[in-house]
Amino acid sequence: MKFKKLILPMMAFIFAIGLTFATTNLQTEKIQEPKDYIQLGGIWVEIPEQDCEQGGNICQVADGENGPYDVFDEMSDTQPKSSVSAIPNQITLP
Repeated sequence: MKFKKLILPMMAFIFAIGLTFATTNLQTEKIQEPKDYIQLGGIWVEIPEQDCEQGGNICQVADGENGPYDVFDEMSDTQPKSSVSAIPNQITLP
């Protein structure tokens, strides 16, 4: 009987330590929405992803009377995205 009183708590303690190494990080990572970028006066501004299908025109956005601005996939891009439409998408800039 003394054997069980000594061994069972020790085994529970060892299993608890083993389980701490077996668990994974349960925090879920936030899925980032894809973004596009425009340049306003030499400053890159992040905008929501624009749905510009591949075409022969340049993908552009406008903010009311302001614009049109060329849309880029990345801040470091030198070539704007292409678009089927020649009409700029209307957005609201921050």
